[in-house]
Amino acid sequence: MDIEYRRILGGNFGDDMNSWFWERLSPGGWSETENTLLGIGSLLGRDRDPNKTWHVIGSGAGYRYPLDLSSSEHWNFLAVRGPLTALALGLSEERGCTDTAILLALMSEFQPLPEDEREGIIFIPHHRAAENCEWGPICEAAGIEYIDPRNESREVIETIRKSKLVLSGAMHAAIIADTFRVKWISVTTSSTINHFKWLDWTSSMNVPYDPVFTGPGSLGGKIQHLVYKYSWASEKIPKNHKKAIAYLKKRNRSGAIQNFRAAAIWKIGALAEKSLRSKTFSKVGKRMDKKAMKVAVRTLRTASESKGMLSDDDIFQHRLTKMEEHLNSIISIKTNEKQ
Repeated sequence: MDIEYRRILGGNFGDDMNSWFWERLSPGGWSETENTLLGIGSLLGRDRDPNKTWHVIGSGAGYRYPLDLSSSEHWNFLAVRGPLTALALGLSEERGCTDTAILLALMSEFQPLPEDEREGIIFIPHHRAAENCEWGPICEAAGIEYIDPRNESREVIETIRKSKLVLSGAMHAAIIADTFRVKWISVTTSSTINHFKWLDWTSSMNVPYDPVFTGPGSLGGKIQHLVYKYSWASEKIPKNHKKAIAYLKKRNRSGAIQNFRAAAIWKIGALAEKSLRSKTFSKVGKRMDKKAMKVAVRTLRTASESKGMLSDDDIFQHRLTKMEEHLNSIISIKTNEKQ
């Protein structure tokens, strides 16, 4: 069975987990065949090669305009990330189990640590936020530790496991923290954050989605925030399932007019940043940088003082049991393929 996942230039620990995750759960047999697995990541929304069979366990929608795939015979939807993905793809809500990363709980090296063996508060932003801001000095000023989401995935995961609280701009940091029973707080740095994905997963675990907005932390991040806001995204968090689907469609709409508009906004953003970093306007740019940093420091410090979130133990165990059943189905398909 083949494994397909997103490979982000520069790295992203959530997607990069796929490179070793499946081999650790079931050694051998992960090679290119007509059966392809879609697991960790927002990989759903469009149809794929009908000459292959696409097996889905815990993947979600988020970066594609959603198509109804419920009647496609070359799809095997064992489980998707949450009820919103199920709704977007025309599947029954029961298919919305939870995210694949919960299966880390089955690995002996990643068992939760006792409370008294955990220490420290960490911040892990979305990988796009890491590209446009030096979060290290901001976190140091806020009294917390910065963890780069582009670091090696097992290193990031182990740091989460040992922490007392995770401030999470990266959704998989919250998912993994919840898996290790480490409290977490969702953090939004800009309009680049995809609320649909977060709502999909939090709904699956029956926990509220109420993110802390820290701001982008830098001039470059601020411009990126405005570009996304006015070209593709919306800052508003959808209040119900219907609005969440509309939000997903808006983020992924296409067409000549929309593409032209978005391209123009991106060019304006790039020009604005170049101007604010020029000698003529450098003082203005530096003031904007400092203001963004101060806001981020203040909000991260405040967030670090909160209690944090954790899914109910019974709900967590129920979701883990269901995902383990789906994993066994995948392993059975893979095993029969080899025979």
